[in-house]
Amino acid sequence: MPVKDVFQYTDRWDSVGLRCFNCSYVNENEWPDIGKKYACKLHGISLAVQLDGRGYVEGEWFCKTFHDNGTANKNALATFNNIKSQLEERVLYGFYGKDGNLKEIPFDQCAGSK
Repeated sequence: MPVKDVFQYTDRWDSVGLRCFNCSYVNENEWPDIGKKYACKLHGISLAVQLDGRGYVEGEWFCKTFHDNGTANKNALATFNNIKSQLEERVLYGFYGKDGNLKEIPFDQCAGSK
């Protein structure tokens, strides 16, 4: 079910400031990630679907179980907490979606999904 994008794009370079990189469950990684080892330790899934052809994250993505590691934009975190009940389990959400909604990628479309 589509989720309306109500986030403010006020972080660096018109970004939101909320992404898997800001989550305490993401694995340690080296950039560029040519080996596509970017992953979520909590869900046991690859996050390579977020990587562009050069091995860098393209866009900002998060899921319902996002847990701030202390680096997320505070306004974005407050918005996330306000809409968390609208988010589905086992879905990655991204910004700049169509029709004013968040983009969605189900976990089963991520390599290594349990």
